[in-house]
Amino acid sequence: MFDKIGKSKFMKFVLFITTFAFVGTGIVAILMYKIFGGISGAVAVNGREITFAEINFRVNQIRAGLEAQGIAQNTRKFEKEVLRIALQQAINDELLYQEAEKEGIIATDEEVKRYILNIENFKKDGKFSKEKYIQFLQEFGLSSQTFENFVKKKISINHLQLFLILGNYITDEEIKALTFLRNAIVYGKVLVIKAPDIEVSEEELKNFYEKNKEKFKVREGKRIVLYKIDIKKLGKEEATKKAKEVYTNLKENKVINDNSVEKIFEGIFKGNLELPDTVKEKIKQLKDEKNILFVKTDKGIYIGKYLGVGYSYKNFEDIKNNLKEIVLSKKRKKLVDELYNKIEKVYRKKSLEEISKEFNGTIETFQNEDINSLTLKYSINPIQLEKNFSRGRQLLKLDDKVIVLEIEEIKFPSENLEALANLKPLMESMKQGTILRMYLDKLKKDADIEINSMLKEKIK
Repeated sequence: MFDKIGKSKFMKFVLFITTFAFVGTGIVAILMYKIFGGISGAVAVNGREITFAEINFRVNQIRAGLEAQGIAQNTRKFEKEVLRIALQQAINDELLYQEAEKEGIIATDEEVKRYILNIENFKKDGKFSKEKYIQFLQEFGLSSQTFENFVKKKISINHLQLFLILGNYITDEEIKALTFLRNAIVYGKVLVIKAPDIEVSEEELKNFYEKNKEKFKVREGKRIVLYKIDIKKLGKEEATKKAKEVYTNLKENKVINDNSVEKIFEGIFKGNLELPDTVKEKIKQLKDEKNILFVKTDKGIYIGKYLGVGYSYKNFEDIKNNLKEIVLSKKRKKLVDELYNKIEKVYRKKSLEEISKEFNGTIETFQNEDINSLTLKYSINPIQLEKNFSRGRQLLKLDDKVIVLEIEEIKFPSENLEALANLKPLMESMKQGTILRMYLDKLKKDADIEINSMLKEKIK
């Protein structure tokens, strides 16, 4: 049985996906095994903050996992990608944990205790070792409560995943149908018609940049206006009177037109002004709900107002190459759509040779091919091909080309389908992964996720 499975092209396809998933799962397992703590403020998910310490810990664990596999690199691009993965995993976990809370399936204290007692790295001679547990906590600078909270989150997420996949199992009929189809051998021809080559001018890029400028803005800080009233120059009584007037005008959004009042700043505050520490501290506290600042010092009175979030825009020259790819992709899609619509009218009426000549395509003959090899060879989505897999012609629209697939003969496998049905656990795992990704996509769509501006700059 195993010899047959080993020779199965479908099995190789599944093993490829499963190996990829295993690598990801291995990294996640490492992350789940250890814990972190520290300062807050890396990212907020629905108002609940994830600390910078957590993100840094995840980065270290992901890097260690990749180094163990021999695929780590000492490059800025690699470090940026690791940071991006760590941030995404932290957001995903927090979203799932919050959902587990809503569903009322949070892990109990007894579950947490059992889990920790059964961690192999905490055992000595087959039994839980308090000394090894304490050593672990000390090594990562953790309290037992912090670690237990992390384990509680991990188990709760597992509960939610089980909750999601109930009723979404793979039937034996699905197994047989899919393995039967994916192991079928096909014979036929394929007509490939590529979209015309396209170029993008500098003017097009600039127009796209200006029309979509909001997508390229970077949060830099708070927009504020700040006034100063000189106490020594005006005297305490007059300065206090002026300060009250300025305060009232700012509250009522009125213009300050008083030569004795100095406007010392208006714009995005980045902390680089020469100001008393008390004023800087009050600026940090400014927000929509508390938008007026009033600080009195020995030398002057400072009154300011929060005007909203301060944004700047990414420089056109810095992102020009990325813009080019985006614009090219949009233009190419339009061309492919137009090409598809034209070919759709004739592909069942004319021969492949006629269509090829009319649209400048190329015809190739294939034999002894299966779905997987066809999808890899022509960059076709397997699901797209499987939808209408049968003898005859199919018209497929891809990213940069249109394909007319003409299947002349299908030979179905003679190998034992009951043996292939043993792939059920792997296929269930794949299906569950798809369900979880769809669920996370929905959570992200409805979530309020705010990434710290410094962190956002590092991963952009």
